[in-house]
Amino acid sequence: MLINKNKDFSEESVNFDVIGLVTTDKEYKIAWHLNKLFDINLIKKSDEIINLVDGSKIMISYLEFKFERKHIKLISNRLKKSNRTYLVSALSNFDYFMLFSKRFFEFKDYDIIDRLKSNNTFQFANFVDVSKIKDRYYLSL
Repeated sequence: MLINKNKDFSEESVNFDVIGLVTTDKEYKIAWHLNKLFDINLIKKSDEIINLVDGSKIMISYLEFKFERKHIKLISNRLKKSNRTYLVSALSNFDYFMLFSKRFFEFKDYDIIDRLKSNNTFQFANFVDVSKIKDRYYLSL
């Protein structure tokens, strides 16, 4: 469980879609490909450090792009400097998560996946049903 008084982690706060990505490439290269595929400009942000209730900390690496009220993030599922290996253990088969606000893209969901699969950087990409994930609050950061 997180200690963060500024966030609402109730189920109603999940107002984004998530695509899990499988790739062996580094974060900056993945961001470059996503920028080209979707005409965006993901920018590296400072790593987020989260204090957990048990006293441990996790460090999350991510990139972000915002346009008006729309946003998209690329979050690494592998944690830095932590006793845990994955941000969302139940989804350990994914290396990264692409989170984006509802209606970020002006085309259909299957078109997003088709674009990702058209690029050899991504071995696999698929939507994740966040409502079925126990640790979904980690993705809300």
